[in-house]
Amino acid sequence: MLYMSNDRKGIFKTEQECYEYEQRIKREKENEEKLEKKRQSRLNSINKKYEDLQKDIAEYKKDYGTRLEGYFTPFHELLNMLYR
Repeated sequence: MLYMSNDRKGIFKTEQECYEYEQRIKREKENEEKLEKKRQSRLNSINKKYEDLQKDIAEYKKDYGTRLEGYFTPFHELLNMLYR
């Protein structure tokens, strides 16, 4: 008897092989979700710090009348952020 995985991508000779495959796929999906949550959390933290920096620069300009140069992301880093 042959066993087909729930995602219909694999056919196995034993039920145990099928079960192990499905468990591996489930773990991989969970790991990907965890990594995505961690990445999003880090991105949110960076965005918050960047907003704070922009506010501080605006306050400095208002108080002292001179403009500080803000941090500008190098072009290659900007492309990396956009294409992830």
